[in-house]
Amino acid sequence: MGWYEYDSETGYDYYEPSWFYAVAVGRRTGIFTSHEEAVEQVHGFPSFRMRKFNDYEEARDYLEEFDIFCESLTEDGSQEREVEEEDPEGENGTDSWFYAVAVGRTTGIFLDFEDARDQIYGYPRSRMEKFLDYDEAEKYIEKIQILYEEEEEKEEEERRRPSVWFYAVAVGRSTGVYMNYQEAVEQVHGFSGFRMKKFGDYEEAEAYIAFNQVYSSDEEENEGEEEEEPEEKDIWYYAVAVGRSTGVYTDWQVARAQVHGYSGFRMKKFLDYSEAQEYIGNNCVYYGEDEEEKNDEDDEEELEQEQVWYCAVAVGRRVGIYTSRDDALEQVYQYPNFRLKKFLDYSEAQEYIDTNREYCGNEGWEESDGESEDMEKEETWFYAVAVGRHTGIYTSHDDAIEQVHGYPGFRMKKFLDYDEAEEYIDFNQVYSSEEDWGSESEPEEEVESWYYAVGVGRSIGVYTDWQIALNQVHGYPGFRMKKFLDLSEAWQYVRQSKNY
Repeated sequence: MGWYEYDSETGYDYYEPSWFYAVAVGRRTGIFTSHEEAVEQVHGFPSFRMRKFNDYEEARDYLEEFDIFCESLTEDGSQEREVEEEDPEGENGTDSWFYAVAVGRTTGIFLDFEDARDQIYGYPRSRMEKFLDYDEAEKYIEKIQILYEEEEEKEEEERRRPSVWFYAVAVGRSTGVYMNYQEAVEQVHGFSGFRMKKFGDYEEAEAYIAFNQVYSSDEEENEGEEEEEPEEKDIWYYAVAVGRSTGVYTDWQVARAQVHGYSGFRMKKFLDYSEAQEYIGNNCVYYGEDEEEKNDEDDEEELEQEQVWYCAVAVGRRVGIYTSRDDALEQVYQYPNFRLKKFLDYSEAQEYIDTNREYCGNEGWEESDGESEDMEKEETWFYAVAVGRHTGIYTSHDDAIEQVHGYPGFRMKKFLDYDEAEEYIDFNQVYSSEEDWGSESEPEEEVESWYYAVGVGRSIGVYTDWQIALNQVHGYPGFRMKKFLDLSEAWQYVRQSKNY
């Protein structure tokens, strides 16, 4: 294997290659005499196989190991190879094979195996079969090509899918067609009854908006301004039941200003003014409870301020009846075994003092400094737990402490008389636990415990933590929440809200 090169002085000279590069696995297989050309076939090719030889026959034998056959330089070898290629099945040439290439570089029917192989070698998803009948080979090609065309159509449909989407906002804060998904979402996020859809065609997006214009209040208000010849249209009444300023509005922008950004607002539009008024009245029944409750609380506070309480100090530094709560507490603060109770009737307060005078006796009544011999004697104390984990009367201080320790708004007091302990639980005095307990109680101040009932929100239930309860309703449309001092009333409010 060589070539001739022309020289002006010597004429044509014959050259033979010094190296033969056998490429068994690569872009193009075969024997190459140029190193650059051989490298091009294997550079970057996965699992390529290439080897160089100084003898052509050795390179040819190397390729035969990979079932790649090249022409021999001798006549005998060439003829033998031609016989093998024409008869790869070893049938001695008795039958003529038709090689049908359905998918390859060039489709068709080939008589030469090597020509057919060149069309499919290295071709992605190639298809080739051999037949003894020419008609069968043609049918095979037609069948495969139909399947191949269907696959190509599917791939083409995927390629035709639009790379750019048009987001049509028909009902939202600002209607229109948006190219940016984030901008479109901002117009509908949290908007009641929004309508948005994406399209691959801009005209389809516009048609979608036009079809849904009748549902958008913004579109209805702007239609009259855009039309050159205004037509008669219905007047909408916007009923704001919960918002900055409740009432019925005919201007959409004014009504929207009352509810925009208002937590738990309620607004609805009507064609009939009476229906709008009825809507506001119905919502006032459910959402006016909080305001009424506040008014009731204010009234109760005013009544309490108007009423005069008589604080009867039966056992203390100075026994008597006081109208000032602070003065009465000064007489019993840290006084051992003090007795104090408040009444609305002066005569009842005096009767309470007289009763305790008979019980305690005159000794130590006027001057009781807590150092009498009776105090030194061992006495049995009754610990009355009015508000705690388990209410009742305990004789053990540790057992009583377990019921109130860490309990919000607990109420506990100790007594020498069992009946007084029962009376304390019944009346459930409102004095602070520090004064009630005396010197032996723990230094914890009594704090009223509020129960926050969430009837409509993210997670309904009763909470004792204000911040947790607020998180359930903050930003939630139409939420319902109310606070109670009684746990049973809080749960009753939740159950009523479920029916709503």
